Amino acid sequence: MVYLTQRRVKMHATDLETGEISPKDAKFIKKHTSTLIAFGEFIDGYDLAVIGVAMVFLSSSFSLTPADKGLLVAISFIGTAVGLIFFGDLSDRIGRKKVFAFNLWVFIVTAILAGAITQVWMLWVLRFLIGVAIGMDLSTSSAYLAEIAPKARRGRITGSLLNIMLVLGAMFAILLAMALYAVVPEAHYDWIWRGMFVFAAIPAAIVLLLRKKLPESPRWLIQNGETEKAWKIIRALGLEDEMKEVRPRKTNREYRKLFHGDARRRVLVCTAFFMLNSTAGPVVSFLGPVIFAEAGVPASANLLISLLANVVAFLALFIGAYFIDRVNRRNLGLITAAILTVVAAVLGLMGALSNVILFAAFVIWSFTTYFGPGMLALVWSVEAYPTELRGFGAGFTQSMARVMSATVSFLVPVLVAKYGYYAIAPFSLVYLLMFILVWANPWLASTAESLEDVAEGKLAETK
Repeated sequence: MVYLTQRRVKMHATDLETGEISPKDAKFIKKHTSTLIAFGEFIDGYDLAVIGVAMVFLSSSFSLTPADKGLLVAISFIGTAVGLIFFGDLSDRIGRKKVFAFNLWVFIVTAILAGAITQVWMLWVLRFLIGVAIGMDLSTSSAYLAEIAPKARRGRITGSLLNIMLVLGAMFAILLAMALYAVVPEAHYDWIWRGMFVFAAIPAAIVLLLRKKLPESPRWLIQNGETEKAWKIIRALGLEDEMKEVRPRKTNREYRKLFHGDARRRVLVCTAFFMLNSTAGPVVSFLGPVIFAEAGVPASANLLISLLANVVAFLALFIGAYFIDRVNRRNLGLITAAILTVVAAVLGLMGALSNVILFAAFVIWSFTTYFGPGMLALVWSVEAYPTELRGFGAGFTQSMARVMSATVSFLVPVLVAKYGYYAIAPFSLVYLLMFILVWANPWLASTAESLEDVAEGKLAETK
């Protein structure tokens, strides 16, 4: 029995390597590829929420200062930035699937070790390494999804689906924390954060096993001269008509092409938009516990509020999935940036007056972020780059954004502790800059065009 099982696994691996796909595997690939790739964001969302929630309980174990709390969130973003650039480039060179086969192992090992730390500096080191593992997955998965998504659903898959998985991961982390909080005695609160860190290895291991069934990105295969193998995968994914229309081709891999003419403009604009969103977004995405702790909200209620905010974010993404490929994306960016400009100002200037105002502004901020900029940043960033540089390009753009998230995550706890909610008011200017950026670039209106046309700058000025 063991021999037969090993032989089936070996035969399956050989089939994927040669490009031969059985009807059963073709059905699995078509149905589950997008979800399994996007599931890396579930792990990312879980991890980001874990550190925010765990800080409520870590303080009792390590007497954390506001600077310590900020650093614990920030250092993971720094690690992610490193992983995004290095492994995004590596996935362009050796393939998306080979990176997938390695990155989750790193996450599994570091997650388990994080649950056993005895000093804060150990957690800093492991949080950095966990960030690197997440960065490996993010740049590779966003490139892979863009390369397999039909043009009519690319916004939904690369923007909405990835974010939905992130929010579901965060919601799961909060629910787990609430369950542990209800049963763990106060004298052993360290069990809560240790258990949450270790548990992250379980979904990572499941995804690692299931991803073994997935093929390489067909566009990457074509780019590397494996056209016959690529078209077998394209047929399994049901993309024959669309791919025949654009005919992806092999091109030279030259970094310099990203820094000339129209390509440079697209790269700069998409990166700037992502950076702006990642400057203000962490305030509601990851720092909710810090914000509500400032208002004197107890840990149990704090967790519930964070959960409700993530439910709102999920609803925003669920609704946004319907609109992202149907509406003018530039108009969506303008409207949501304008709303966020006002809401950030209200929370910063009036949040201390009433918990009702604080909560309402927080929820609206969360909904609007995920309904607009959260989706658009991901979609535009993967569309801006050609196949041969998409992993590197998406990694570069997202790494710059993570650096901004790291900076903000470090500073906000310190500034809020010193200046209260007034420290949040300047984020209104960040959203105003985002509005101006979108307004100045009409080509961002493009929706439902082929990936090759978008990456080559053949974008409609109006839609």
